[in-house]
Amino acid sequence: MRNLVPFRDINVHASASHYAFTSPSSPSAQTLVVERPSGDIRLNDGALLGAKRVSSIAGILGIIKLRLDKYIIVITKAQPMGRLKGHMVYKVIATEFLPLRERTLHDPDEDTYLLYLKTLLKNGPMYFSYSLDITNSFQRQAACDPSHAMWQRADDRFFWNKFIQSDLINFATGATSASGLRQRGGHQTGADPFILPVMFGTMRITSTRIKATPLTFVLITRRSRHRAGTRYLTRGIDEQGHVANFNETEQIALLNDTSSPLGGMSGEAGMQNGKIGGGIEGQDTQIMSYVQTRGSVPVYWAEVNTLRYVPDLQIRGVETAIGPAKTHFDEQIRLYGDNYLVNLVNQRGREDRVKKAYEQIVRILVSGPNESTQADYITNEKIHVVEA
Repeated sequence: MRNLVPFRDINVHASASHYAFTSPSSPSAQTLVVERPSGDIRLNDGALLGAKRVSSIAGILGIIKLRLDKYIIVITKAQPMGRLKGHMVYKVIATEFLPLRERTLHDPDEDTYLLYLKTLLKNGPMYFSYSLDITNSFQRQAACDPSHAMWQRADDRFFWNKFIQSDLINFATGATSASGLRQRGGHQTGADPFILPVMFGTMRITSTRIKATPLTFVLITRRSRHRAGTRYLTRGIDEQGHVANFNETEQIALLNDTSSPLGGMSGEAGMQNGKIGGGIEGQDTQIMSYVQTRGSVPVYWAEVNTLRYVPDLQIRGVETAIGPAKTHFDEQIRLYGDNYLVNLVNQRGREDRVKKAYEQIVRILVSGPNESTQADYITNEKIHVVEA
């Protein structure tokens, strides 16, 4: 029977010739083998003998190639954060790098790259679940095909470790091997449960009761893997329509969900129309979700660091960004329906040029806009409205 969700327990068998990954709870499942030092991947029926070291891990984060070597990054420690509809969500706490080569001499550059990566993984908030796709909002989850493996259902934008999962994904789909050779036999379904989608962002799960009714509040922010970067260094849009530092925030309230408190293993029951075991008998679990997105202004602009306290702000002609901006908003409308745009840029000072560029690109994209200024009756602010 095909495993559609990742293994929740994996043993690593290390030897001089390979790393072998097995699941103790699934003894009939195939063993994933990564050859050393080539990095070629294959599946083996049954366990492999001759391992010098056996250790238990929470999952495989991915495989990355640096200057001199490839490394398998494994999750060695994960902290339970809470349950969502019976599914436990975990935070990555610790990782380990398994080298494909045994290096007798240390290279300063390689050691520096490893230090940077380990620091990023140590400080970066990453979350995953073995049985719930947390890269997708609850609404998108309901539209996903449950016959696909979890990594295939994951939202490409928020599948944070997808790049370093490329070797495993290419092997699973029959694309190419680590050495560049095309795989035989089509889709290798035995590799699917070794591919663990990880989300980068923030998550908070809080459970309470209101008049004996279980209520769970959830706040999730998912950070896009496209055009991510630090402040001042990554701004604007790229040619593919990805805006810098794009985030999706989902606020969720679950009623009659008694499975949310911590403890035990997460369930694997499917989600159909918001119904799942764990709620009060005779009452269905109800989900209310509100989604917001946030990203950089979708034009070509940058803040160039000239070693002064305030970086120089540069904006290219708005007309050059029409194509990418249209791609960006087309995707927004396809995924979220009607979009209500809020301009968070300062209305005065040095950022006024960015504000005007944002308004100009929206005017160009909206066909036959009707513009008006409306009063906000709660505050003294004026709202500038552009309607199609």
